[in-house]
Amino acid sequence: MKITPVAADSLGARSMATLVETEDVCVLIDPSVRLAPYRYDLTPHPTEEDRQRELWREIRDAAKRADVLTVSHYHFDHHNPKAPSIFRGKLALLKDGSFHINRSQRERASVFVRALKKYPKEIQVADGHIFDFGKTQLTFSPAVPHGFNDELGYVVMTRISEGTETFLHTSDVLGPPLKAHLSFILDSEPSVLYVDGPMTHMPENYPEARTRQSITNLLRIVRSTAVETVIVDHHALRDRAWQSWIEPVLRAGEDHGVQVRTAAGFLGMKTDQLEANRDVLYGLPPRAEDHSASAKEP
Repeated sequence: MKITPVAADSLGARSMATLVETEDVCVLIDPSVRLAPYRYDLTPHPTEEDRQRELWREIRDAAKRADVLTVSHYHFDHHNPKAPSIFRGKLALLKDGSFHINRSQRERASVFVRALKKYPKEIQVADGHIFDFGKTQLTFSPAVPHGFNDELGYVVMTRISEGTETFLHTSDVLGPPLKAHLSFILDSEPSVLYVDGPMTHMPENYPEARTRQSITNLLRIVRSTAVETVIVDHHALRDRAWQSWIEPVLRAGEDHGVQVRTAAGFLGMKTDQLEANRDVLYGLPPRAEDHSASAKEP
């Protein structure tokens, strides 16, 4: 199994797009990439805009190689309603747009599916379903909350297994803070786990207690399972000081022989937090968070 983070916050823009290749099938998870419209009251820097374009080209190229494209939920950094044609000739496995979904995402799902219909060879609901491709099994979790409650809707987690290797992509669980998240992760027995991490850059929306619970759950995964690699990225990397809260997980990884990496680190690249350092890109001294509504989920 070959796992390639195609776009990620540690690579310079909001995304968890990931290509997974096995002997039987090639799967592209959440093919989209976006920028925060405002951060520190600043619009995206040209460096970020260039990076987004670069990463979108990588996603389009990955989509051409893939047999299956999946969408875990309908935030714009996980699906791109302006580019339904990347699904041409593919099997599209999508988060259910009618059930376990909030109003905003239900409306987005409806618009997206209408635009998508003429492109894929087939569209199927992902939630809670299992798909077999030779010796490769693709399993989706039931819909779970996007975070510690359902205010932001629901997501599906994606498990891909081939022989003794299992990859689990959590999508936006924001941690994982809940038993529902942790249970599916533990039951999946991943060898490689890709988790989005707590939303520590917005403490007024993500209480410190939830960060502590997420760390506790990550420590349990590292200490008590056979996981070999934990990729922590996405929401976590929007915090300039992300390494301060993840330090216990890094130490546990060292103690238990588990690699804890960003998506960039997993690829052997330097972590590049462009959004978190937008003020610095503009030549300003590092600011405290503005925690504005525009920094929330798209």
